[in-house]
Amino acid sequence: MQKKVLPQWVAFGTEVRSQRDELGLSQAGLGKMISVSGAMIGHIERGTRATSRKQVDKLEEVFATDGDLLRRWKYALKSHTVPDWFKNALATEERAHSVSQYQPILIPGLLQTERYAEVLIRAWQPSADDAEIAEQVRTRTKRLPALLKRRPSLWFVVDEVVVTRQVGSSAIMAEQLEHIAGLVEDGQIRFQVLPQRPLHPGICPPFRLMELTGGKSVVFVEHALGDEARNEVPDIMQMRRLFGAMQADALAPVETSDYIHSIRKELEAA
Repeated sequence: MQKKVLPQWVAFGTEVRSQRDELGLSQAGLGKMISVSGAMIGHIERGTRATSRKQVDKLEEVFATDGDLLRRWKYALKSHTVPDWFKNALATEERAHSVSQYQPILIPGLLQTERYAEVLIRAWQPSADDAEIAEQVRTRTKRLPALLKRRPSLWFVVDEVVVTRQVGSSAIMAEQLEHIAGLVEDGQIRFQVLPQRPLHPGICPPFRLMELTGGKSVVFVEHALGDEARNEVPDIMQMRRLFGAMQADALAPVETSDYIHSIRKELEAA
């Protein structure tokens, strides 16, 4: 069965082949030098397999490219860990002075711990290897520390199921809730839980409303294939009203913290 080409790795694979040809090595010969099979070298060159950092370091030694191959690998890896549909949202997030986010399904990506994020990524991408998963986890979890350096306003409202649905083991979920509680107690974020009711304003897709300098605003509404950005004034006003309604119906921040602590204790006792 023919393996699917991974577009982000094609240029890197082409460079590996060019360097191998320049040294007059066969795929099997190069593979032996870096402790992989010749078939694996073929996959790398065709862009059908990602390359681990350990393999890249060994290739650097063989090719003596003075860090150039490593830079190409990092670029390919970054392209892989940040989906095209998310790049616009990520760039906007990095400039926002205020982020208001609603999430009805999972802990918002900004707030995820390494272990919680790893469980999700492994579930979504069962064919990804450990190196790919580790880099995606790192890319996701480094966003919040970078954002907090600018001290933006960060306000999250989540559906109750987000904190009651266990993702991973009890220990992983307890750690995740403790992480959120710590951020709240340190005054770095505001976090509210919207209780499950027959009808409430949170029966809608996830979205993030971001306020930028100069009075500009952008809302990103998520769907199964990515997200959609809107910056028209009527849309912004509508989403502000919706988020305000969610805040009003949600548990107060103090009540939310108490609720999270109670769930965490139950998980730790399980």
